[in-house]
Amino acid sequence: MIRTVIFDMDGVIIDSEPIHQQLEWQMFHELGLEISEEEHRSFVGTSSNDMWSLIRSRHTLAKSPEELLLYGRQRYWEALDQQRVPLVLGVLELITLLHRQKYILQVASSATRPTVDKVLDFFQLQAFFTHRIGGDEVSKSKPEPEIFLNAARQSGSAPDNCLVIEDSANGVKAAKRAGMHCIGYANAGTGRQDLSGADIVVSDMRHITPELIQQLG
Repeated sequence: MIRTVIFDMDGVIIDSEPIHQQLEWQMFHELGLEISEEEHRSFVGTSSNDMWSLIRSRHTLAKSPEELLLYGRQRYWEALDQQRVPLVLGVLELITLLHRQKYILQVASSATRPTVDKVLDFFQLQAFFTHRIGGDEVSKSKPEPEIFLNAARQSGSAPDNCLVIEDSANGVKAAKRAGMHCIGYANAGTGRQDLSGADIVVSDMRHITPELIQQLG
């Protein structure tokens, strides 16, 4: 039986991928980087530090990944404060319902832990989530399963008793490698992501119900 539901954050709780991609394209331009759309799309779901490390290994880049992560985070936080990042339609109702039904809810995001905390504080979602993990708290980011296995340990749940909601190909791969059930959320703002590895794919958060979750379990 599934009792723990693990939410990705960007593209699942908040509709932030368009802003992320816009800010990243602006940074690529400022840095004189020629990044293809395909290469950019391949980074969705990975941590910013890993993204910049990969870019630095492929392109000429003077600044360190850590410097670029901090600069990008500052710009993203400004966008959040300016209310340019909305909640995903239907996600607040889903979180509230699952919390009321005593599911253990967690956030496992490739964003840094300070960003996860800021987002949950900004939208007043802290009380719903028992634990939260950021991409800077694991040694290997998605598609590696470490972040989800750590989430399972925190909740005291076996991986088979956990369900992950993800919007990226890297996130789905990580969830299945962790031995967990997975719902792929096809968020149009995330771009063309291969979610075929998920147990089921939905295009509307309102289609996810406790009944559907238990059917997958």
